[in-house]
Amino acid sequence: MKTIESMLKEEKIFLEKLVREAKKRLQTAPEGHFVLQKSVIVWNITIKNSDVCNPNGRYMKKSEVKLVRGIAQRDYDARTVKLAEERIKVITAFLTQYEITSLKKMYEELNQYRKELVSPFEISDDEYVKRWQEVKYTGKAFADDMAEIVTERGERVRSKSEKIIADKLYFMGVPYRYEYPLLLEDNIKLYPDFTILKMPEREEVYLEHFGLMDDYDYVENVMYKLNTYQKNGIFLGVNLFVTYENGKAPLNTKALDGLLRKLFCAEG
Repeated sequence: MKTIESMLKEEKIFLEKLVREAKKRLQTAPEGHFVLQKSVIVWNITIKNSDVCNPNGRYMKKSEVKLVRGIAQRDYDARTVKLAEERIKVITAFLTQYEITSLKKMYEELNQYRKELVSPFEISDDEYVKRWQEVKYTGKAFADDMAEIVTERGERVRSKSEKIIADKLYFMGVPYRYEYPLLLEDNIKLYPDFTILKMPEREEVYLEHFGLMDDYDYVENVMYKLNTYQKNGIFLGVNLFVTYENGKAPLNTKALDGLLRKLFCAEG
């Protein structure tokens, strides 16, 4: 679940982007203004801009619809910038005070000896990740005749494509577990290729790589796994993500990069 802090940070990023876009449009916005009167049949628009001979304005010509739209957009953009910048100030002030009163920060500022004497109500994200990654587990066994493929983190995986995925997660600093056992309903145990810790939400998501999609029996097993995930509340595109390949179409590393950035990199 997202925290208030993470949601506000996301909103701040969104508002800052919105302000940049609105200000860019305002640089080329038309001058002037108009008065809009709505009747039952028509929109009567009185344009007031450069008509020196008619300071009270004049009715819009059909050919001036684009001008009126531009003026309306300019006024909307200007108002948007004003309100968004005010909201950014409010969020910034709140986040500053929120950080000052952070229980996690208070615990982190204790000296090491005091930390060892207390059980904190909240721990920092770094400490949470550290503890998550230190969990000991036993994954699936490797067959004796299986090629030995080792990631940059020093763990053994089953394919070159899984090594690519693992190395990308590692260099991005994204915490993950390889083939961590997942116990589901009816005592069914699966071993997702990658169990990934999504921060700052502290949520676990799963990434499966399906590497033999031109093999009928393999595809049957894929369908079983996907159905099992779904029955246990793990849904594609929500907390389950997949990559795939076959003999003619290898792992799409460009698509993989886009997926990982979308999931684990804050948008700027």
